[in-house]
Amino acid sequence: MKKLIPVLLVIFAACSTPSKDGYIIDAKINGKTPAVVLLQEYKDGEMHTIDSTEFLNGEFHFTGKVDLPYQCFLKIGSLRPFPFFIENSEINILANIDSLDQASITGSMIQNKFDAFNGSTLSFDKEMEIIYPQLKQETDLDLKNIIEAKLDSVYDAKMNFIKNYVKNNGSCVIAPYLISRQLIHSIDLIELEELTNTISPALKESEYTQKLITRIILLRTLQPSLPAPEFIQNDVDGNPVNLADFKGKYLLIDFWASWCGPCRRANPTVVNMFKKYEAKGFTILGISMDDNKGKWLKAIEKDQLIWTQVSSLEGWANPVCKQYGVNSIPHAILIDPEGNIVKRGIHANELDELLNGVLN
Repeated sequence: MKKLIPVLLVIFAACSTPSKDGYIIDAKINGKTPAVVLLQEYKDGEMHTIDSTEFLNGEFHFTGKVDLPYQCFLKIGSLRPFPFFIENSEINILANIDSLDQASITGSMIQNKFDAFNGSTLSFDKEMEIIYPQLKQETDLDLKNIIEAKLDSVYDAKMNFIKNYVKNNGSCVIAPYLISRQLIHSIDLIELEELTNTISPALKESEYTQKLITRIILLRTLQPSLPAPEFIQNDVDGNPVNLADFKGKYLLIDFWASWCGPCRRANPTVVNMFKKYEAKGFTILGISMDDNKGKWLKAIEKDQLIWTQVSSLEGWANPVCKQYGVNSIPHAILIDPEGNIVKRGIHANELDELLNGVLN
């Protein structure tokens, strides 16, 4: 049962940024500090250093200017990077070196709003923290499915809460940030366009909005009835497999990984569908997000995946994964005998009805 919590949705509808010429960051870190602190940003899957400065009696100072607010990070020694939103204002940070995650940040209106948002989703996170260990520990498959459904229900409720928050806070950079970081993995093109259209035009050049636009452009090329993008990738023996080799049959492209619990739990159902419909012109191509060949091969054998399997063994850097806009697994796409997309995001439990419809 989904629990929608509509409170706090309109509290932060406005999100103006102080009109300063630039940002000033003054910080005081109590405890033994290293010599240097780095100001960093996360881009293209990597941390990049924007600026650096030295500690003086536990204090440091940064100045600069940003075109639009965004989330950056403080990297202090070997400690985990500490995130906060930077904007053109006077930002003060007070923290202890051994508890940076509890830092006091004042002067950033956006960070204050983001902290309040996180507080409003805390109940969802706590509930999932209770359920997840139960899922990991349970060995009975039926009970495991029940627990997973409960976890999914809480997760869906949180996602709905975030969607409503975004719709009511489109003038704040937090909105495109949340879509790009928390929603983009689980929503289809129609919903992504709907949410992106709620973002203020003033934020069009934000890196987060640009990411959404890029995603929309990609998904528009992957809609039903359009040709599935061609690719070639090596199978378990290192032999190249071409998507074009499967023309003439209905093909399920199944994105999965040996380390993906939901994928492994869905595999018995997928195996049954393969056996049931293979003689009617249906087959499967597994594409793994693994980076360890041994674990990949072991999972194929254990789950009795008797269809063709390919992987670049680059994890999420698998080029076919990027080509098809896949950023969560399990994810399955049905291709028709002419090589056109029938449907994306297919769940194992809907395969029987779907295949029965197209093959009969």
